[in-house]
Amino acid sequence: MKNLFKVDLDVKTMVQLAMFMAITIILGYVNKIIPEMPQGGALISIDVVAIFLCAYLMGAGYGIICGIGVSILQFVLAIATYWGPWSVLLDYVLPLAVCGIAPMLKSTKIKNIPIYWGIILSMILKYLCHFASGAFLFAEYAPEGINPIIYSLTYNLPYNFTTLLLCMVVVPILYKRLKGVLR
Repeated sequence: MKNLFKVDLDVKTMVQLAMFMAITIILGYVNKIIPEMPQGGALISIDVVAIFLCAYLMGAGYGIICGIGVSILQFVLAIATYWGPWSVLLDYVLPLAVCGIAPMLKSTKIKNIPIYWGIILSMILKYLCHFASGAFLFAEYAPEGINPIIYSLTYNLPYNFTTLLLCMVVVPILYKRLKGVLR
């Protein structure tokens, strides 16, 4: 566990981090072709796959840096839309940073199917960030007569669940092929 958060920012690792951040941004643009939900957010978020790969291939410290770096890049590139500092924190910085902690939990196999428990935990935490943002920052967008907390729970669940499913399938496949390439 000690080496899991160890970060050594030499030229090689900074280039690898930049590569994962660039892939995440590019996948974010690719994600734009997927229809959006009525009040923002895609039906699935393919960009976090690159952050998970960074975390599993390089370590949790690098994954967290990648997630935070991507959130900063989204603002620098004018991709992000926000409504104040809490929105920045709950919609961008925290949800992407928690994707970096995925390697903290060991992966297991059930009948030769890899289960990445860290992805599940990270996606639950990511969902909670988006839920808090929706319930407390965007409560006025809940339809009349619907509790904003219930609305945020149900609004953010489909997108985070489909993203979880995608990551549980794609990350193990790509990780298996890439684990000998980096470092």
